[in-house]
Amino acid sequence: MKKRPPKNHTPQTPPPTNWLDNIEHDCLRVAIPKGPRFQADVPGWSFQTKEETLKNYDAESSRWLGTKVWEPEKNSQVYKNENTELDIDAIGKGRPAFCSCELPGSVECVDIHLNDKRKELQRELGPAFWKWKLSEMGKEAAKLWTVGEQKAFESIVKANPISEGKSFLNPAVESLRSQTRQSIVNYYFNVYLPRRMGMQIRSGCKTIDTDDEGPVESPRSKSSRKRCHVDIVTSDSSPLLKNRYMTGRR
Repeated sequence: MKKRPPKNHTPQTPPPTNWLDNIEHDCLRVAIPKGPRFQADVPGWSFQTKEETLKNYDAESSRWLGTKVWEPEKNSQVYKNENTELDIDAIGKGRPAFCSCELPGSVECVDIHLNDKRKELQRELGPAFWKWKLSEMGKEAAKLWTVGEQKAFESIVKANPISEGKSFLNPAVESLRSQTRQSIVNYYFNVYLPRRMGMQIRSGCKTIDTDDEGPVESPRSKSSRKRCHVDIVTSDSSPLLKNRYMTGRR
């Protein structure tokens, strides 16, 4: 039989463990399994290196090994073709306060300026523009989708709101067989979200919600953690808001 402790007995609290004293203790380290199932078989180095090569070795130069993608050499034909009409602006110059469009700040105005900057970047980078897949960024990603696929994707996102703990990715992959998982994620961040946020801004929405579909009833709603407040848009202040959008002032 086990002896019961006396009534007046109080259990002793073990002294606090000072983990700093046991950092280098071998017994407390995680055991690393050994054997052919856990270690890689690395063959021995058999290449004969000359002493002259080792003397001229520079560790910093190893960072730049490989094929140079950009910037092209100045004496190459690619450099001459790309920089004939290239107008390089000063760093930090920013966007002009006004533009010559008929409706500054409108959707058409923004698209015109985006296309101009896109063409300028394409001329500056040359082949690297496609090598780095910048051609698939922004609204250009929508060109790889049909109208039916875009509508189907929008319906899938509405049926699987992120605020309810649902994910639209797996249903979209199963439904849109012609699109890969990477292209779906690319379309969501480059086309769907910017398009939806732009519609909310132009409609005068008080809050921009990147998760939920439908109007926001209360600004204190906990349904989304990705909301940023914007100024209330009225008919009198809409030109001012458009000007702020074009110049980058908030």
